[in-house]
Amino acid sequence: MDILAALFLGLVQGITEWLPVSSTGHLVLVQGALSISPAESIIFDLSLHAATLFAVVIFLRKELREIASSILAKKDSLDKAGLRSRSLGWLALLATVPAIIAGLILKDYVDEIFNVTATAIALLLTGLILWLAEMPRLKRNRDDINARDALIIGIFQAASIIPGISRSGSTISAGCYLGFNRQLVAVFSFLMSIPIIVAAIAYAVIDGGTQLVIENSLVQIIAASIVALVTGLLALKWLFEIIKKSRLRIFSIYCWALGIIVLAMTAFY
Repeated sequence: MDILAALFLGLVQGITEWLPVSSTGHLVLVQGALSISPAESIIFDLSLHAATLFAVVIFLRKELREIASSILAKKDSLDKAGLRSRSLGWLALLATVPAIIAGLILKDYVDEIFNVTATAIALLLTGLILWLAEMPRLKRNRDDINARDALIIGIFQAASIIPGISRSGSTISAGCYLGFNRQLVAVFSFLMSIPIIVAAIAYAVIDGGTQLVIENSLVQIIAASIVALVTGLLALKWLFEIIKKSRLRIFSIYCWALGIIVLAMTAFY
């Protein structure tokens, strides 16, 4: 992998990790187009995921600080805002459980669905999920996430193990289906991403073991990670504004267009 390919993959990871268009799906398509094996460098992939994890921690630094302080404090000493932050933190962890279970059950079958055609079909489904999330009758203003809601959103997140199903798109849409206000939906979706990314990195490190060899130069890894971090921060800010303005359907059109183009290309070439 040359430096330009590494930078491009960092750009793709940084943008698509947060925009509701499936980062895994895009990486499958890009790696296929560039003839890069997904297993070419585990360290490289882990570095990009760590960079996007750092991006969301920076973006949610205020919320994470409030959650941490509320969890460490005595419950009876917290005001309403503190109790809400405490609850949000625990619920974000609870919402991670379905994805972890799904990952452990399907880990031996994931390679079978990491192909271009399946990814294109999944992108079409992501477009539909996003389109339905903007139905007028769903636009309510709930702000009382409970354990049941967290698990439902977590089940949608679990579906994103399939390349082409967007994690952010499915969780944000689930929150919209449940009638939550858009700002809360965005914050909760981003919060949920932290434990699942940490779990994915930890699993890859443990499972990789002695295979964690640096096959790309440190310059490539560092440069691509910086690109992923910067573009990830910009994508988070942009998506936050789009969610509040109820414009998710622009991503539906993108997912449908890309899915159709890829299916057409695989059919004729």
